[in-house]
Amino acid sequence: MDAATAIPGKVATWLELAVAPDWRRQQCKIRVHTVGPREGACYAISMDGRWLCAGSGELTVFRGLSAALHFLKLLRIEDFEPGEPAGMPAVGTGRHYCMCADKKKGLLPCDCNSRRCATTH
Repeated sequence: MDAATAIPGKVATWLELAVAPDWRRQQCKIRVHTVGPREGACYAISMDGRWLCAGSGELTVFRGLSAALHFLKLLRIEDFEPGEPAGMPAVGTGRHYCMCADKKKGLLPCDCNSRRCATTH
């Protein structure tokens, strides 16, 4: 799924994914996609062909696969598959909400320009 094949105007939010009953989440197709030109650097998640976005409408992007997997683990989502590259511009050039994983503090907002967690610089 790339930006051109996403359902226009329809996104999934964290809240929708978090409060969905277990039976609904088991029926969802959750995919993890690479974002930007550097393979493996950042990831986005889709739910039934809709990009996962923050409540503000910004695409949620995870710095590193470990951050994306940590997010899914927090929501008790174990059944997901790799998706095609997102075909979106590099993080930091558009409207993104970026998160990274900190071993001690969990998920934190990420400063995409410096590629570091916001609380570590």
